[in-house]
Amino acid sequence: MDSTEIFITALKYEEKIRDLYLSAVDIVDDERGKTLFKALADDEQSHIDFLNYSLDTLKADGIIEVARLETPIPSQEQIRSQVETMKAKIPEKMLGDVKRVLNSALQMEIETSAYYQDASEKTEGKIKEILEKFVEIEDRHVEVVQIELDYASKSGHWFNFMEVSMEVE
Repeated sequence: MDSTEIFITALKYEEKIRDLYLSAVDIVDDERGKTLFKALADDEQSHIDFLNYSLDTLKADGIIEVARLETPIPSQEQIRSQVETMKAKIPEKMLGDVKRVLNSALQMEIETSAYYQDASEKTEGKIKEILEKFVEIEDRHVEVVQIELDYASKSGHWFNFMEVSMEVE
């Protein structure tokens, strides 16, 4: 698979999800929600910046520095260790707009992660390394959005685990 083509397609995914998060900042009236969506939008913008840098570097026949691709989103292990603290910070009353945005974001993050996974399987070398790092980062986004959605939906799930049983004992 052509590296330039991979990065151009990835840019479309990243711009789409960034724009969703930016629109959510304007829609949501909860400050915690605004902060979350702004942080995710900023992270997606850093992906766009990295992809543009990578395209420029490829045109110049240079070597892409993978270390420039970072994220402030914590690892799954860090998230798991902070679940109780996170629960305490989520407002009890979440608006429908937040859930709608989170549902859309979750689908987009899953699609983006799947794209990077598929592309990484079709490449090798430094480009594969970059794409694998993108998979790791996008999986973090999926986890964060899923946590927020589980709590906002009051589905009885928290962090993909059944928090309370709805069954009569």
